[in-house]
Amino acid sequence: MAGLFSMVPDAVDMSAAAEAGISQEMAATTGAGAAALTGVIPMAPDEDSAQFAAALNAAGAAYIAMASQHVGERTAFSGAQSLASSTSTASEMISAALSAIPS
Repeated sequence: MAGLFSMVPDAVDMSAAAEAGISQEMAATTGAGAAALTGVIPMAPDEDSAQFAAALNAAGAAYIAMASQHVGERTAFSGAQSLASSTSTASEMISAALSAIPS
């Protein structure tokens, strides 16, 4: 497709693959760190230590939730890129086929 909104489907496919790879890596590292982020135990048997450990566990859980959401967003973006590339390729094929039909 020539003009203002042209794109290179192979480049978009490469970008989609990169996004998918980043998403997988982020999911793996977040999962690997989950125990450390949410498994804090009190340093002493007193109320302050228990509350501090609970606060750290809550912060870790919030981080894991946000990181998981980010992984989902990147995965969705990768899927959207793949769909855009496929749609563009199909549109070009249909346009070429229609142009070949004599009027």
